[in-house]
Parts: sequence; C-alpha cells; structure tokens
Amino acid sequence: MSAPLQYSPFDPAIFDDPYPVYARLRAESPVHYVEEFDCWALSTFEDVWNACQSPDLYTAEKGTTAGHVLQNVVEVFPALDMMDPPRHTEHRALVSQRFLPGFVKRFEPTLRKIVRDRLEIARGQGRVDVVKELGSHLSTGAVCRILDFPEADGDMLRGWVEAVFYREPGQIGITQAGIDGFANLDAYCLELVRARRASGEERDDILGRYLGAQVAEGPMSDDKVASLMKELVVAGTETLPKMLAATLLRLGERPDARREVIDDPTLLLDAFMETVRFDMPTQFMARVAKIDTEIRGVKVRAGRPILLLYTSASRDEAEFPNADTWDLHRRAPRTVGFGHGTHACLGRHVARLEARVALEEILSAMPDYTVDLASAERLYTEYVQGFASLPIEFEPY
Repeated sequence: MSAPLQYSPFDPAIFDDPYPVYARLRAESPVHYVEEFDCWALSTFEDVWNACQSPDLYTAEKGTTAGHVLQNVVEVFPALDMMDPPRHTEHRALVSQRFLPGFVKRFEPTLRKIVRDRLEIARGQGRVDVVKELGSHLSTGAVCRILDFPEADGDMLRGWVEAVFYREPGQIGITQAGIDGFANLDAYCLELVRARRASGEERDDILGRYLGAQVAEGPMSDDKVASLMKELVVAGTETLPKMLAATLLRLGERPDARREVIDDPTLLLDAFMETVRFDMPTQFMARVAKIDTEIRGVKVRAGRPILLLYTSASRDEAEFPNADTWDLHRRAPRTVGFGHGTHACLGRHVARLEARVALEEILSAMPDYTVDLASAERLYTEYVQGFASLPIEFEPY
C-alpha cells in the first residue's frame, strides 16, 4: 500500500525530485487541498491551462509566489505579473512592442558577442560553468541592453537576483538576504528613474515609455515605475541560465540528438523548447480565487490561494504522450513553458534568442563537451528548480 498522498511546496522531496509526487497528484488528487496553507494545487495540464486564461475567476493581484499568498512575508508590488485586466492589458501594452521578435532581433549581434567573449575566457581552460560563467552573464547582459541599464552594473544586479532565489537546505521560503536583494533592486531602479525624470530627457525606450505613460490610474509615480523595471530585471535574469544548462545536459546525455542539432541548427530551438517542458524551471505560479468556484467537482472558496503547478502540468501524459521522455522532435502544440493566457511571458522571444545564440556558439566551439554532473549544484527553493552550477568540460582550443 502506498503512503498517503501529501504535498507541500516546501517539502524537501519536491526540491529533490518533484515528479513522483506530481504524478500521484495528477492521478489521485488533481485538485488537491493543502491543509497547511488552506490552499489548492492544480496539477493537470488542462486545469493549469484553463486557470491561466481565466482572470475572471482567479486574480494575480494578491501575489504570485508562496511569499505573497502562503507566508505573507513579501509585499505585493506594482508588476505586470501581479495585475489583472484591464490594468494588466493597459500597462503591458506600453512596452510589449519592445519584446516582439522583430525588435529583439536587433540585439542578436550584441548577445552573440557576450557569449563569444565568455567562451574566449574559458577556451584554454577546458572547462566552463554554463550557469555561473556563461548563462548568467548572457541573461544579465541582455537585460542591461534591453532596459538600457549601465552594462557595468550587470554583476551587481545578478548578485541581488541570485540572493532572492537562494535557499540553504532546510530554509523555508525567502531569506533575509533575498528580501534585501529585492530592496536593493528597488533602490537601484528608483535611482535610475529619478535621474531620468530629473534630466528631462525624453527617450523612446522602456523606461521612457513608462515615465511618459498616462494610464487610467493617472501618471505613474517614480516608485511604481521603479517597481515595474525591477520586475523586468528579475524575470529576465533568473530562468534562462537554468534552461541553457538543462538543454546542454539533455543533449549531452543523447549523442544522437546532439549530432542532429549540430548538423541541423534549425533544431536548436526544438531542443530548447522540449527542455523547457521537460525541465520546467517554474514550479508554480499562484493565484487567488475571486469568487466561489468549482474545479472537477471540488468547491474552492473565494479568497483561497490556488497553486498552478507548471512543472507538473508539463509532464502530464494526457497532454504530452511519453511525457517523461525528452523528445527532440516533440513540437508540442500547447505548453505552459512560458506561461499562457493573460500573463504569458513578456520576454519569451528574448529567451528564445538568447538560447539559440548560446547553443549555436557553444556547439560550434565545443561540440564534444561532456557534463561534469558530479560537480553540479541544484537550487534548493520552492519556487524554481534547476541548476545553480553546471560545469562542462571540453578539449581546450
């Protein structure tokens, strides 16, 4: 007889390997009550997909993380991710053009140079950490260039974001260092906002669009603009390095697939997108029920948190045949890898560009790399999963 089904986002077993618990949730309790937090967890693809496109039933304005809705230790701040329509629609429209494929394409030469420069540093060493020494520099560099932040501040920004997500084993929820990281990001962005406002300079960049905006609520305060900019820094910095590392791991485990993408680079994004599904970094996003509702016959009270288990949804056999198999040629028609619906990831085209450029350069420079999995480090956190460090080794060149 199997043990009673238990789920908590803070369970160390979820940090180590969430998939057995998620499989049981989907099979035995797809709308699962978590008594500890008086909340509900949705684990099937269909339920997560539907919830993502139902802002009339579930609000993001109470927060989207455990720190917001379960522990109440993180204050809700102005962010696209924590707005419902029509506020979300209005605010997102201010900057969405800057994240369309045609616009972000202009950053490709710059991003390629970042990757090449990082590989040049490592070329004679025969070893590079694709998270710490490559992916994190790429994502932070992309953020600085797209937001027009000083490039020299990249290391500082990266350190603050890493602090937000870092947990020691046994640590439940965000640390004081993480709270301080948020505060430092706030102060940094606020300083840039005030400096731009004081200069009187009008520029058609993301900051300029926010500063000049007239929304239904009226002109945006400096604090609000700084908060919206902070959101873009965090979202743009955190997940790409993990997904790049995971993609290199999966290709490293499968020589035939690696050879395919080397011979046909148009498959590189297929490899990346399948990894986003297979190794989905975002464990969950939270919502709060706006009204009393019913899911699969289960009554959910208004005001109760709902956890949308993205990582579980991405391994749902009902949506993805052989879901626990990494398949280069899957090309799933529906995924929640970059969210879905109202809050689909604003920066998804940036992430795809970063991934393609990085994979092209890495596989060109070191096609026969091996992964030093024994030296890898994984994150220990309720919110995201993935590698904090993943070294690969190669023949020096």
